[in-house]
Amino acid sequence: MRGIILVCYDVETASVSTDGFLAGARRMHRDLGVPATIFFTGKTIEARTAACVEAAGETLFTFGQHTYNHVLFKSVYMQPADGKPCHGKLNFLREGGTFEQLQEEVNRTQELYLKTFGRPCRGLTTPWGYYRGLADRPDLLRVLHHAGIRWVRSYARDHRDCQPTPYEVQPFFYADHGLPDLLEIPVQGYQDDFYWERFDDRQHGGSYNEYLLWALGYVAERGLVFCLNSHDHGTSTAGEFDRTKGAWLRPTLEHGLKLGLRFMGCEDFYHEREAMGKEAERSGVA
Repeated sequence: MRGIILVCYDVETASVSTDGFLAGARRMHRDLGVPATIFFTGKTIEARTAACVEAAGETLFTFGQHTYNHVLFKSVYMQPADGKPCHGKLNFLREGGTFEQLQEEVNRTQELYLKTFGRPCRGLTTPWGYYRGLADRPDLLRVLHHAGIRWVRSYARDHRDCQPTPYEVQPFFYADHGLPDLLEIPVQGYQDDFYWERFDDRQHGGSYNEYLLWALGYVAERGLVFCLNSHDHGTSTAGEFDRTKGAWLRPTLEHGLKLGLRFMGCEDFYHEREAMGKEAERSGVA
């Protein structure tokens, strides 16, 4: 089985960086013919509506939401135990929102998504990501499911609440939680280049580019799914995107194409996994 790459972008700054990122990413993906999935915060949709609507017309892009105001679903307590600070502290705590807050965050953005783009939203990526995803928060999984979410990216940290997330953490349905049609799509490795800068041990190269080339080989050899992620930070123009995020994204995508990896959007991936599950059920009954 060939490995699969899901290219995903958290578009959250609600600033001119959103415009530059979307313009640069759109050009790059058109050049390469590679799909991607973009997750907007509600505030970004409101603040940069024109850029978001323009991006929504790109057939290579699938879209999901990233909450309204980037409120965490769970508390994150980072304990790297390597003596180097995280956000200025050796151990760093960021508290999650309340149940009521998160209901509002999800539902408000669902309404905004439908109003702005004229179609329902079926995917969501949680701010920051968590160890084990939302497996220990069935109450929040039910909030997502009730809102129409069918694929979620929430598993994006290791047991220290740091990174990298092991590549062996692969997509799964929340069937044990009574939600067999809600798919978890973990973010393996690092969520972006700045996480690699902080946490990587440099065993797979001295640059993020080198690390990603190793990662693609690992994924290809084992037939794994790899959710490659980035953010709209520091990309005020398309040219700035090319000089920063694009400097490692483009060669990574080009190398993935050379390796014969499959690139998919999250919605298509969901439908494929859903069909595989139904086929497995039929085979089991037979």
